[in-house]
Amino acid sequence: MSTRHGSATVELPTDTEIVITRSFEAPRDLVWAAITTPAHVRNWYGFASNPLVVCEIDLRVGGTWRYVTHSGDGIELAWSGTYLELDAPDRIVSTETFEPFPDAWSTNTVTLTEVDGVTTLRTVVVHQSRENRDGHVGSGMEGGMQQSYNRLDTLLHTFDAGTPAARFRRVATDFSERLAAVPADRWESPTPCDGWVARDVVRHLVEWVPGLFGSASDLGITVSADVDGDPVRAWEQLRAALQTALDDPDMSASAFSHPQAGDHRLDDAIAMFVLGDVLIHTWDVARATGLDERLDPAEVHAMHDGLSAIGDVLASSGQYAAIVTPPDGADEQTRLLGLTGRAV
Repeated sequence: MSTRHGSATVELPTDTEIVITRSFEAPRDLVWAAITTPAHVRNWYGFASNPLVVCEIDLRVGGTWRYVTHSGDGIELAWSGTYLELDAPDRIVSTETFEPFPDAWSTNTVTLTEVDGVTTLRTVVVHQSRENRDGHVGSGMEGGMQQSYNRLDTLLHTFDAGTPAARFRRVATDFSERLAAVPADRWESPTPCDGWVARDVVRHLVEWVPGLFGSASDLGITVSADVDGDPVRAWEQLRAALQTALDDPDMSASAFSHPQAGDHRLDDAIAMFVLGDVLIHTWDVARATGLDERLDPAEVHAMHDGLSAIGDVLASSGQYAAIVTPPDGADEQTRLLGLTGRAV
């Protein structure tokens, strides 16, 4: 991952619009998390010399946001607005008001587009008049914006690919892509899980995961979509709740306790109990519906190493079928699937 410091562009296509474009060599979900999670926004918004002392984000339609910066000479400046539309991780539409000028508000539309691992963030700011637009441009906005995006670029580089948040993002994205590609007539196709069809794989996840983490009240997992009517949406609701928790530094580090599972950090618990399940069920759905069966090789390796020592325990737990011995020379994915009772 490389930086693109100083590469943001500013255009004035009409008398009332400002269009700001900046690309980051990071996945879209990661950029979304960085621009919508208060703990992250505090680390990149504005100048380093003018830190955010208030960063409030109520990320829902009708919710509000407010940022307050504090300079070395004691001056505080505040911006705030209301969320009008949200389509994670693609689009945010909100109002923005620089509070010293409450009548000069704008409507801002942020879109995130990812191509080959590069995410382009485009912001269209629509003012009510040319005078307001010119005042915004003349305020030194571009310099502050370049510094903010440089700091965001640097922040994205600090997100370790080996953290539970990044690992879950990769595995969950793969599962989402498979579900989105399932043909409408294949949801009732039998899977390698005895007695389950493809839809039941989603049902399993959206039922047992919220149950496991029910004691973590701050996690707030709500799956309102009906698996029978819209399995993709049901999974995405679960995925969003887990990823939001993992991307929040305070929540991810919070304590999780379960009478059977023991005591863990919340992010470690999600990585330990959920990530591997999603990984293997990605193969189950793909096998049932004729989709790409390749799994993330890094996660396959990590899970294979972890299960190799306890394969017999897994089989005796009643949660997995008996170990399937793979053919000689089988690749690591095939060997892993065999440990979970699946024959390729």
